[in-house]
Amino acid sequence: MNKRVLIKSLIDLSCVSLSFLLAIILKYDTSWKINLDKEIVYTYFCVYPFIYIVFKENQKSWRYASIKNVLNIFLLNLTAGAVQFFWLFIAKGERISATISFLMLILVTSFQLFFRYVFILKKHFKLEQKRNGREKVLIYGAGEAGIMLMKDIFKNPNLSDYQVVGMIDDAAQKRGVYFEGIKVLGGFQNIHEIIEEKKPKTLIIAIPSLGKEKINKIIKQMESLPEIEVKVLPGLESIMYGKSFLNQVRKVNILDLLGREEIKINSEGIKELIKDRTALVTGGAGSIGSELVRQISRYSPKKLIILDINENDLYFLELELKREHKKLNLVVEVCNVRDKEKVDFLFRKYRPDIVFHAAAHKHVPLMEHNPEEAIKNNIFGTKNVAEAASKYLTERFVLISTDKAVNPTNIMGATKRACELVIEDINKGSNTKFMAVRFGNVLGSNGSVIPIFQKLIEEKKNLTITHENITRYFMTIPEAAQLVIEACSLGEGGEVFILDMGKPVKIMELAKNMIKLSRAEVGIDITGLRPGEKLYEELLYDVGTAVKTENKKIFIAKIKKENSNLNYHLGKLEGSLKDPDINEIKTLMKEFIKSYREPEHHFKTTEEAEDEEEHSTISTELVTGYNG
Repeated sequence: MNKRVLIKSLIDLSCVSLSFLLAIILKYDTSWKINLDKEIVYTYFCVYPFIYIVFKENQKSWRYASIKNVLNIFLLNLTAGAVQFFWLFIAKGERISATISFLMLILVTSFQLFFRYVFILKKHFKLEQKRNGREKVLIYGAGEAGIMLMKDIFKNPNLSDYQVVGMIDDAAQKRGVYFEGIKVLGGFQNIHEIIEEKKPKTLIIAIPSLGKEKINKIIKQMESLPEIEVKVLPGLESIMYGKSFLNQVRKVNILDLLGREEIKINSEGIKELIKDRTALVTGGAGSIGSELVRQISRYSPKKLIILDINENDLYFLELELKREHKKLNLVVEVCNVRDKEKVDFLFRKYRPDIVFHAAAHKHVPLMEHNPEEAIKNNIFGTKNVAEAASKYLTERFVLISTDKAVNPTNIMGATKRACELVIEDINKGSNTKFMAVRFGNVLGSNGSVIPIFQKLIEEKKNLTITHENITRYFMTIPEAAQLVIEACSLGEGGEVFILDMGKPVKIMELAKNMIKLSRAEVGIDITGLRPGEKLYEELLYDVGTAVKTENKKIFIAKIKKENSNLNYHLGKLEGSLKDPDINEIKTLMKEFIKSYREPEHHFKTTEEAEDEEEHSTISTELVTGYNG
């Protein structure tokens, strides 16, 4: 028995002794000096400590006592009284005063709670002494999350550097109210005066349900107060209850400033689709594929198969999933979708019910230079997986497509449109339901604009954009993955699903905001449009002809038929791969995909770009940062 347990046991024994003595005094008043049977006295002093030891009450922490502990102590003392009554009255035939038994229950519980409260107070004052003069925090949001965050700061000794100086809440009825001794000082309209008075170093937005548009407004208000660091609790879909709230607080990131709300999904429909089914994800180690895998894991699939050629990312994803989902029946396969025999073998072995096909080459400039690789991987890789799915009676097959398949201006977009035609053709004579989902640009995916900007900022180099007016539609990785899964549950075969993308984002504004958030002293360089790149991306669908689905953000595109002689064009492309010529391949792709047109703007040659860099007249804009 260690020192702390011994002290707690002695305190509880003292509580029993004092309670017994007081119960006798209260019962018999001045004539309390009565002759008590020694067996009754011994029983009191044996039964209570015995019950405490059996239920390990002396091993529990008193500093973190809660309302649950109050109930536990009461029930333990009630149990001890019942055991004592049974032993003396039934087994021994001794008569016990009901009044003394009742008084004992009340008194011993009260004394024990008092001493536990003393331990809590001791810890509280110790933390308060440490907090004086340390980092001041202002909490935005006096709801459940804000109060739990404040309690977390108060109770956790590792967070003693933080001192909560007040709260802000937009609900008028909460203003002036105290929570845990901290006052709600006002609403958003008073934020500048409150900050000037309290001088906090950090503002924490503790409203998980707060929309991105409102977060954007708060952040913009803080631009005039560069000494304030703004942090946020994650959204409701990401927050982990039962864990430290302060440890989940993060810095504001660029996703918070885009002002786009994520789509809502039909969780019950998705659960019904995936639960107890075998799901296979190709390209499962990539940005979209790995998020698909994470989300599918939550819905209890019978088996989840991840297929990718990237062994490193596969390995780390496998470790993550085994750590997070211990009961998940997970299989990881290293395979290139170009390998038709291996793909067929895996489908024959696992017989997946659902296939999410995310494996593809996606980088536009690289595929312009290597069109034969885009054709091998995107078109013929998709054909291999789709034919195996049909052959082995997969129920549903979802192709990950792209907005660049809309009137494509580059090889990558044209090959993805060809993929749509391939699965559309196979769908006609198959029991498998084939469908495609078109995405806009995915924020944070490998090789996308945000990781590139972040890398440049870390290296203290200017950010580069190809044109000052270039715009793009964006969605988040979780949103993209949710769309795929929901489309799978909605599809009846042959559809191309698309997402209401909201408003396009100007890349120049995106770059400026990232510089501000990081407080970096870097500028922005304009480099000129690259081969195959559009200045303005087209909407994924025509609002007038698109068909609505159960999800208000998801539509079905009405697409004109492009080509009926699929096998002829695939044969021509396959022949061109033996001795690839870029111009020949592009010509064949234009014959195959009638909507494919290369952009007409002038592209710089390598020599022109190098010459321009030497005699640089490229515009550079310096953007100063603020905390966030």
